[in-house]
Amino acid sequence: MVWPFKPKSRKQIARIEVTGVIASAARKRILEALKTIEEKKFPALLLRIDSPGGTVGDSQEIYTALMRLR
Repeated sequence: MVWPFKPKSRKQIARIEVTGVIASAARKRILEALKTIEEKKFPALLLRIDSPGGTVGDSQEIYTALMRLR
């Protein structure tokens, strides 16, 4: 599951929690969440991943999107 949310404080930190296998459906949700975070210009991202793994291609796309946020 992927849940992007922001706290109620003035300085907002984006948080994404990923659980389960990283495959096509999870990749789509994660990339959508990262796009939202990029558009809203959050100053920081807390990413928690609890996954047994997944496909290489989907993981690589997520990695590329994360590096774009740097």
